[in-house]
Amino acid sequence: MITISERREHESAKSFVLRVLIDNIINTRLEPGEKLNEPELCEQLGVSRTPFREAELELAQRRLIEIRPKIGTYVSLIDAELVEEVRYLRAVLEAEIARMACEKLTPADIDQLWENVALWRMYIERAQEEKIFELDKGFHRLLYVQCGCPYWYDLVENLAPHFDRTTILSFRCRPAKTIYEDHVSLLKAIEQKDAAAAHRIAGQHMQRYTENLSAIREAFPHYFKA
Repeated sequence: MITISERREHESAKSFVLRVLIDNIINTRLEPGEKLNEPELCEQLGVSRTPFREAELELAQRRLIEIRPKIGTYVSLIDAELVEEVRYLRAVLEAEIARMACEKLTPADIDQLWENVALWRMYIERAQEEKIFELDKGFHRLLYVQCGCPYWYDLVENLAPHFDRTTILSFRCRPAKTIYEDHVSLLKAIEQKDAAAAHRIAGQHMQRYTENLSAIREAFPHYFKA
């Protein structure tokens, strides 16, 4: 069953539909390969078919859904090659962000990041994957913003849902502790202003998907494009 968040103030119907559908696709409440029931979803979201179809077109352009004329609309299967492209882009950008953070971040900035990491431990113990995922996103977003690169973050975020689905799935078949430990190591390197170590750790961190891929595919083979 999908989760529907509150519609934000001044949020257009299309933007609302887009945000809710992306959230449910990422968290696989709408599973890869699942057919979208337009009338039912419109009713649940409280919108007409026009903004729903506008949102569908954008999702199709972003390759998150597949519109099959006269057949239906389906959540796209995970394309491992596309996910790898997104992973590589993030690896390049975030290794550089980590290097920049050693020069730019203030003690107050670093405290914000440590607060994020402190919450990780609690949610790992409770096995609350969606909370862990939110904290993971928040940690990386903070780094981009604190380094003065919000446009880089927006660029990555437009492609992120493809990678984010596999992140969620990895939490279901591999311990999240390793990712948590990466964040701790990265923060320690930033605090020590060790740019080389921060750059290396950030690159290794983005390699976790590749390390986990076989486990993810074994656990969820029907989610992946052949």
